[in-house]
Amino acid sequence: MENVTSERVDIFDRENIRNILESLPTTVFVTDKEGNVVISTSFTAMTLGLSLEELLKSNLKDLVERGYYNRSYALQAMKEKKKITGVLTTKAGFKMVSTSTPIIDDSGEITFVVTGGRPQEIIDNLNTQEKKDKVKRLKREIEYLRLQKISNEQVVAESIEMRKIFKTCYDIAKTDSSILLLGETGTGKEVLSKYIHLNSNREKGPFIIVNCAAIPETLFESELFGYEKGSFTGANTSGKVGVLEIAHEGTLFLDEISEMPLSLQAKLLRVLDNNEVRRVGGTVSHKVDFRLVCATNRDLAEMVESGEFREDLYYRINVIPIKIPPLRNRPEDLIALVDKFLMEFNKKYRRRHKLSSTEVQHLLKHHWPGNVRELRNFIERAVVTNHENFERTIDNHQIQNKMISSTDIMDCCSTVGNSTLKEFMRASEEKFVRKILAECNGKIGETAKKLGIYRTVLYRKLKSYESKE
Repeated sequence: MENVTSERVDIFDRENIRNILESLPTTVFVTDKEGNVVISTSFTAMTLGLSLEELLKSNLKDLVERGYYNRSYALQAMKEKKKITGVLTTKAGFKMVSTSTPIIDDSGEITFVVTGGRPQEIIDNLNTQEKKDKVKRLKREIEYLRLQKISNEQVVAESIEMRKIFKTCYDIAKTDSSILLLGETGTGKEVLSKYIHLNSNREKGPFIIVNCAAIPETLFESELFGYEKGSFTGANTSGKVGVLEIAHEGTLFLDEISEMPLSLQAKLLRVLDNNEVRRVGGTVSHKVDFRLVCATNRDLAEMVESGEFREDLYYRINVIPIKIPPLRNRPEDLIALVDKFLMEFNKKYRRRHKLSSTEVQHLLKHHWPGNVRELRNFIERAVVTNHENFERTIDNHQIQNKMISSTDIMDCCSTVGNSTLKEFMRASEEKFVRKILAECNGKIGETAKKLGIYRTVLYRKLKSYESKE
């Protein structure tokens, strides 16, 4: 039994309390003296098979009557005015060890009841590997779910093209068909994948993002498939669950799928065909069930022709292709995004930066090769530095983003002679990459940032250039 004054309870803002509780690895919720849920965590709602919004509108008596709990220790603690601990089963199938503690004021009246719980599997002695794996996967899912902030506020679709795309995504979200999102870098492929997940039958499951370009090739297999303990030197002594297992009953988003090593593509295809994962160093296959969404800014069909991407995997992930147009072709979206970013950064930096109609016209004329990501960075810079000469700033920004000079192109033409277009493009790319690398004094991180690619991608390109020599 806990005694606190009512003034003490009022010290904390409810939202701050909820943010603190979200960081705990347990189910936690607070009810008032009538049994109404006033504070809860998203994980608590998930164990009941409810959304957080639905849970915060609920009363414990109603939840018990509707079968979301088989019993409520919070109501019992409220009645007996003492701490109560027991085991209960939720509608979603979670068996929880729950402890409810009444908060009593100076006059002896209950103000709140705080309830916390852990899955029974974590508390019981685990005798089988299967149970251990289940708990590990549950912990990793909770961790990933907390990291993912998914909100419809991220969606900006003022243009007819984008509204059509979101309508298509909404229509196909309820299916389990594989989706391939195509578009230039920074066009919003990750936002679109989150939108698909939120509107799917798997919305209560995990949404797992894997950036294939950001994972070193040597670690790729262990990250995707996980590994058993002692599989290799330096491996975690307790093993590791891979993201393919963590995505079970949810959505797996493979960004930059074009950068996945060929050796891993065949193994991923096997998982998609058999719905089974075998960890590195393991002998047992684990069943998995997830919805796959992939994204790339490269031409996969061309990569298939050149042998850089497996044809069978290409057809497997390309069931429903969705092409996202570049920002320069969506002026309505550009204006809406400018307004959104201005509000965001003015609030963040406590500024009142505004753009004139002339400045907006300059933004509309810009090419925006980095699309939404580039626009967001530019608006942040404008708000922070409070540019007085906006026209000169946008012109300088455009000059910095020019890709290659006419002299460089002529040099490439003389170098490759009568070669094919593909060979010419590769030679042009190599010359440009080496030029930027020299300008950055050989600094890989700085070069990758200036090129707009990941460090791992740059390493692979440089390695391929060396192998030709």
